[in-house]
Amino acid sequence: MILNFEKSDSYTMKRLQYPPENEILYLKGIVNYTEFHLKNGKKLISSFTLRRHQEKHTDFLRVSKSHLLNPDGIKKVKTSGTDKTVVLKNGDEVKVSRRRKNVISENL
Repeated sequence: MILNFEKSDSYTMKRLQYPPENEILYLKGIVNYTEFHLKNGKKLISSFTLRRHQEKHTDFLRVSKSHLLNPDGIKKVKTSGTDKTVVLKNGDEVKVSRRRKNVISENL
């Protein structure tokens, strides 16, 4: 289930359909919820885990325990020593975990 929080005097939740993959920039896992970051700047919350979304979005890259990236949203990869950071098209930066560095090397 995807929830959309709209700010007014209080927050309201609405059930939404999943956005198309081409509109998703990345997904961020927060405990048992997933936050969708869309290319238009909006955020949606899902009550499913990131692992469950990873099964649906098989082309996305799991770069850390809490981030699943759409390869189309990647602008560049910065390397500093042994650390890698992915810069997304909206300017957000996501650090690649040590154990998942090969995911970036193999897919980009």
